[in-house]
Amino acid sequence: MRKTTNIIVLVLLGTMISSCAQSNGDKEQIAPEELTTWQTFDKGKTTVQGDELIVEETEGSDGYFMISPKKYADDFTLTYKVKAMSESTVLITLFSVTQNDGVEGFQLPAHTATPREVWNWRSEMEHYNLTINNSSHGNTPFFFKNVNPNFRGFYQNLKENIMKVGQWYDVEIGKKENRLWFKLDNKTYFDVEDCNPFSGGQLIFRISGTTGEKVIFAKAAFKDIGISYE
Repeated sequence: MRKTTNIIVLVLLGTMISSCAQSNGDKEQIAPEELTTWQTFDKGKTTVQGDELIVEETEGSDGYFMISPKKYADDFTLTYKVKAMSESTVLITLFSVTQNDGVEGFQLPAHTATPREVWNWRSEMEHYNLTINNSSHGNTPFFFKNVNPNFRGFYQNLKENIMKVGQWYDVEIGKKENRLWFKLDNKTYFDVEDCNPFSGGQLIFRISGTTGEKVIFAKAAFKDIGISYE
């Protein structure tokens, strides 16, 4: 029996406010139609239904990635509404994502890459990883800083799961100077100080589900996605 992980990419952490970054007061909304143009990896599909983006795995998927075409500023606040639509859905958000291979553009594994090769690709990138709604994997929400394949700058996890299938939640992920945080329905669950924070980078949303004798594909809905810099 094999398990994979649903991912949607988010930002979180924080507690300390320092004097490093300055805000420009800008805010941008990411419409569902815009998300459908993001670079993707592995097997899945997106569908726009009104003001919602429905994201789901398809046959043979080992998780589905949506990768922003641009890099976002060092400090920002990401907000959106999300709803898990299958019991296996795991939501993962990667932010401040950078690759150090010096090649222009965002480099993806080969379409024939094995799950281990995809895992190695993810582990080699610098990023913050927020994973929520992962009870189907026998786990609870966690947040960590990935420095390289062999080192995590920090790792935090919750004692209990905090989401249910079929229910909308308001997500807030923020990074300001040395502080990172994650809120769900305006309640803070992670608030971390990173003394050597990553600078700006790309944003990745990922979903994945559980496969075994009974295949249950990951499926989730997103809407009201916005990023502010203040």
